[in-house]
Amino acid sequence: MALFRPTMLRTAFSASQSMCLRYATLRYSSTAASESVVLPRLQSDLKTAMRAKNKPALNVIRALQAEIINASKTAKPIENDGTFYALVQKKIKEANATIEECTAAKREDLVEKEQAHLDVLNKYAEDIPKVPEAELNGIIDQAVAGFEEAKRAYGPIMGKVMGAIKGRPHDIDYVQKKVEELVGKK
Repeated sequence: MALFRPTMLRTAFSASQSMCLRYATLRYSSTAASESVVLPRLQSDLKTAMRAKNKPALNVIRALQAEIINASKTAKPIENDGTFYALVQKKIKEANATIEECTAAKREDLVEKEQAHLDVLNKYAEDIPKVPEAELNGIIDQAVAGFEEAKRAYGPIMGKVMGAIKGRPHDIDYVQKKVEELVGKK
């Protein structure tokens, strides 16, 4: 009887495994966000970088995938291009800081390496469609109009603006400068 058990288990496991894979594949394709443009492309970019032996792109994509996996275990997973754009911007700031440190330490080899990583990150940042400046201006103007002249402050206005564009990729520097201009006018 012991001779038949492993075979039975193996066939039962392979049948349930293929069933699970079928549902996992179905679930993945049905929950993929239609608004995401760059995030679903990451895996195919990884394969392309591996085939081309493009080390900087390979390292950056692997680092981004690791961050996405780590974030999936937290309360704020990276599920769309808006949150992915925030991650890419964070990585761009880190790369710029590293380039400055390496330049100060006179390590040109590391500067070149980080510059190659920065170029890949900038390519991803450019590929993600952002909220147009005209729409941002409208959202900011609405938020400022919601407050009385005497009660206009940077914090509450930024809170309203960020709530209105939540989850959508946008240029945070532009938003901050625009709100500072409008609050500073008082």
